[in-house]
Order: sequence, then structure tokens, then C-alpha cells
Amino acid sequence: MAYNIDKIVNSLLANLSPRQKEVVSRRYGLQSGKPMTLAEIGDNYGVTRERIRQIEAQALNVVCGQSQNPTLEGFVKTAVNYLKKYNGIRNDQCVCAELKKLSEKASVKNSDQKIRFLLEACRQVRYYPEDESFHAFWYLSNDDLNAATAHINRLVASLRSQKGKAAADLTENDLVAANYISLSKNFAVNVYGDFGLSECGEINPRVSRDWAYLVLRKENKPLHFTKLASLINKYRKNKQVNHQTIHNELIKDGRFVLVGRGTYGLREFNVIPGTAREVITHFLKKQGPLAAKDLVKLVLSQRTFKEKTLLLSLRNKKYFQTTNDGKYSVV
Repeated sequence: MAYNIDKIVNSLLANLSPRQKEVVSRRYGLQSGKPMTLAEIGDNYGVTRERIRQIEAQALNVVCGQSQNPTLEGFVKTAVNYLKKYNGIRNDQCVCAELKKLSEKASVKNSDQKIRFLLEACRQVRYYPEDESFHAFWYLSNDDLNAATAHINRLVASLRSQKGKAAADLTENDLVAANYISLSKNFAVNVYGDFGLSECGEINPRVSRDWAYLVLRKENKPLHFTKLASLINKYRKNKQVNHQTIHNELIKDGRFVLVGRGTYGLREFNVIPGTAREVITHFLKKQGPLAAKDLVKLVLSQRTFKEKTLLLSLRNKKYFQTTNDGKYSVV
């Protein structure tokens, strides 16, 4: 059922005194689009914030007493049915966007503020303001609220048991879970689309070394610090980082291993550090004599070198020698 947002708002405000109407309009930002605090309105009128609170309370009693207002019925029915589709609870921004889309007029000035005002006026929907743990949302009953918070708490506990690491495709495959997740500030999605706890550096990297760790994990290979800085700046839109800063951070963090001149890998991937000669030496000591083609294949499975570089290193008789069957071994 379609409804006219402006018409409903005007009908609810019609029974208010000029002062009450002005206070409500400013508090909800119905005209300006920017809600004002009690103190801001009080300063404007030269009265205390407590006096403005009293005027607002009186005005809302009048407004909310019009729950049987026929112009409000279509809106209320639409809002309640919409919330029921989402287990009786939904993120504030989603509610405003959807209810605006379902109204008669495609364009309504300050629609979000007016929709929030109407939702409070109808008294059939409850508002949960934004706090440290949750984004603002609307819900129908305490049972709906309890079900959502219980689901969120279980998911937080599960992810913490995994050290906050990403959960595959959760937000795409489970619409109920995705709806609950959108309410909480405990979760985030990183630049690669991985979902997890916002407290996890891999999901919500805050400092340069966390960004370096995330990028190296995704690239799945060692990178020179200049290339790494370039990739970080590609994804980190709000703050650019100097490549020398990245170099300095990697040196100090045990998660990273220097595997070549200015090139770093992740220790957790068991990356073999060192120059081409040092890596060749590592494999020959571990595997014994190897044919050149087998040795090159083995080295390239772990590190990124040019094949020519490896073959030139093998010719260094100070470190390597050939066996009677044409294989290479350490001197």
C-alpha cells in the first residue's frame, strides 16, 4: 500500500502549537535535514535544554495519540510488514531506504528524517539508537531483539575461537544472519570481501603492518616492499603510506621474513629466506644432489626468481659442484 510521507507528517503536526511544531521539526530535522540537540534548540530560543525537552515531550504525546490517524495507517502497515520480512528487526539505514522507495513520491525532501519521525509516532515500532556495539536499528518486539542479539553473540564467540579470521560467504548465503550482522559493529568486511570480526587486523587493518600482512596473504607470494606499498595504497583509500615506512614496519614485525633484497614474505607460509644461492643451498642440503631442471622447479615452487638467475648461481664453483651423473650438490 502506497503512502504520501509529506501528507502524513503534515497531518500529525497539524494539532501542535507553533512552538511545539517548531521544536519537533528541529529535533527531527524535518525541514533542515539535520536533527538538532536539545541544547542547540534551547540556545536558539534562549531557554534551557530541560524546557525544550518538556515541550518536545508534550508535542510527542499529542502526535503519538493520533495512532488511529487514517493517513498514518498505510505507512504503519507497510513498515510493520517490512520488518516482519526480516525477523522483526532491521538496520535503520535499510529501513529508511526501503520505506522511501515504497512511498507514492519518488523524491521526498529529508525523507529519512521524516520516516524516523513517523516510525516513532506510530508506536508500533521501537528504535534502538547507535551505541558502541550496534548501529541504529528498528525492531518490533523484545523477542525479536533477543533473538538477534543471541545470534550475534554466538557468531562473535565462534569467530573469536578462530581468532577472528574470515568466515566464508556468510553474508551471501544466509540472509537471516546477514540481517543480524548488519546491526552489529562487531563485524566487518575487508577490501577483499572477507567477512570477520572488526577487531581482527586481517579484517579491519588499522596500521601499516596489518595492511602489509593482509596484502601478502592475499597475494600469496613474497613482494618487494615498494610493490607492497603500492598495493596497500591501492586498497587503503583513506590514508596513503610511504614505501620506506612499510620497509621499516616489516623489519620490526616477526610475522614477516626478508627473503631477498627488499623482498618480504610471511613466516606462516614457511617462506625460505635468502638469496638465490642461499635457497639453492637449502634445497640441495635437504634433498641431496639434484638435476638442474628439478632443482629449478623446486626453488620456483617456493620463491620467485628468474630461471636464468638460478642457473647462473649454479655455475658458481665456489658453492656448487656437479656429480658424475650431471647433478648438482653443495661444495
